[in-house]
Amino acid sequence: MAPILLFYSLGYRLDKNFRIGRTGGLYVSSPVSGSEIFVKNKQEKKTNILQNGLFLQNLKTGIYPILITKDGYWPWLKNLEIKEGLVTETRAILVSKNPAGEMILKGNFSAIWASPNDNILLLEENKAGGVYATFYLPDTKTFLTSASSETAKLLSFKSGISKTFWGNETILLKGEKNVIRAAFDFSRQTVKASLEPIDDFSIDHKKEKLTLRKKERLWQDDKVNAIWLEWLADKESIPYYLCDIKPCENTSYLISNFRFPIKNADFFPGRRDVVLAATYNSVFTLEIDNRGGRLSFPIYKGKEPTFAVFPNEQKVYIIDDGAFFVVSLEEK
Repeated sequence: MAPILLFYSLGYRLDKNFRIGRTGGLYVSSPVSGSEIFVKNKQEKKTNILQNGLFLQNLKTGIYPILITKDGYWPWLKNLEIKEGLVTETRAILVSKNPAGEMILKGNFSAIWASPNDNILLLEENKAGGVYATFYLPDTKTFLTSASSETAKLLSFKSGISKTFWGNETILLKGEKNVIRAAFDFSRQTVKASLEPIDDFSIDHKKEKLTLRKKERLWQDDKVNAIWLEWLADKESIPYYLCDIKPCENTSYLISNFRFPIKNADFFPGRRDVVLAATYNSVFTLEIDNRGGRLSFPIYKGKEPTFAVFPNEQKVYIIDDGAFFVVSLEEK
């Protein structure tokens, strides 16, 4: 009996063909409390505020269907491989089927962008003579006013805004001929604009986003309607959702190609392994982890929406058909 117990304690099992092999493990977590986790059609756990994950060990190698459900949310289902001597890790994304939305202002808005440094939004508003840069503070639900008539004139772009670069309490806006610097006075709720003595700048925050830890860079290739993610730290620390078979040689990963142009792409708030994207008539989530297929869930469907998010706020700010509104991602 002792040799058999030792055999099992070391993680070895007999497969269906009576071959000896080591077992593996599984760790799966869900961000939504009260969700049910099923492994091979068997409920293994119901999550709560204190425990949002499930760990199983001594599993035979092979493909395991994993299902996570909760009423009112789209089900999350993947077939993941349990490998010998390893723990397969995954984190689900659960999206409400009917997220709550609130209208902020019905106008003639065409685009929206969020600062990575301050809680402020840039909205592109179509007016007579071109596109006007408008700034909104979600915390106080107020629009900044121009500090002078000269500022109002400088924030009007005849051919639109082609590039943006956010600084602390400032933003650079590239128009057809000039670069404009807009500086924010949050206490007075005003914006002051001035001409910047440069022709261009290399980083475009419209097309690329960084995580808060600045180890991942998300960027768009508009020539082929593609979203890429680049790992900026050392290769040894590349996370499982980019590369689960070590060593990892690549640092750039294609997330997806789309049939239609990409209006915006950004990281899902609070996540590094899920992105939000807007193409054609939809805003939706898309997993970075391609094991078992990249799952995608709808956030909003309309005419030609685009969006902006802040990394630590569970909300999506959306522009569609001229209207400006917000959709909540909070757990119900």
